[in-house]
Amino acid sequence: MPINLFNNPLSSIKLGADNILKGYIGNSQIFPNDTEITAAAFTNSNIANTGGNTPYVVTGDIGSSFTLTGSNGATAPSGTQVISSSPATYQIAIANQSTICGSPQRNAQVVIAAQGNTTLASGLNNTDTIIQAAGPPNVSNTTTLSVNITNTNRVTVTQGSSVLWAPGASFAVNISVVTQQTLGSITLTPSPAIGNWTISNGGLTPQAWNAGTAGVNVVWDGSNAGLNGVSGTVNFTIPAGATPMTSFSASLTIGNINCYSATQTNASDTIFP
Repeated sequence: MPINLFNNPLSSIKLGADNILKGYIGNSQIFPNDTEITAAAFTNSNIANTGGNTPYVVTGDIGSSFTLTGSNGATAPSGTQVISSSPATYQIAIANQSTICGSPQRNAQVVIAAQGNTTLASGLNNTDTIIQAAGPPNVSNTTTLSVNITNTNRVTVTQGSSVLWAPGASFAVNISVVTQQTLGSITLTPSPAIGNWTISNGGLTPQAWNAGTAGVNVVWDGSNAGLNGVSGTVNFTIPAGATPMTSFSASLTIGNINCYSATQTNASDTIFP
């Protein structure tokens, strides 16, 4: 807002014969009303992939107002900022990408936009970037999976023209997981998902499962020190009261860990009556 003398805005103020360059009330500049930002940039050119706060410095007239907008991993303070002392430092939060496998190097960016009677100095770039290091690379993990089902107790029922597996039918599911690198998890899931399969260990090397949901699946998870594959047999039996089924299936699924990307992540087999 300009300072008026009656209805006319003041273009200058003099004290005696001298021009007054700037006038203040307290810390607030009241003359001239226009303010200028002369510099705005990150103080650092690079930041680690772990991110964190990094300083962004704005230089200009006291009372200059502006907003900062971050993108591409940068988060700036919200709302309108006002310079109370110059230069003024603002902390820009750079997101952590040290745990994001395969994330590329990126240019985290902040854009400054003048507000109200504030302007950016001629030639001042309103955009500045800081280079954030790439996240950890994906590493190919040659992995081979196989599933083979054998019916070990044949119990069927005929409904119309269809022969179905019936309660009491049992299946030996032989699995093999061979891997170059440690895995995050191995999951073996029977189908259909009746929720109360009878499951038993038919002999597994080097270790049996240590997790999963009873009657639903079996899981080897990350608490298995050095989860570097498994082989052997898991037995499944259709429980009493279950609805007869047209087929029995079992599927293996691999979970990755530490940016090791398994070349094969699933396998399955199906057996019909």
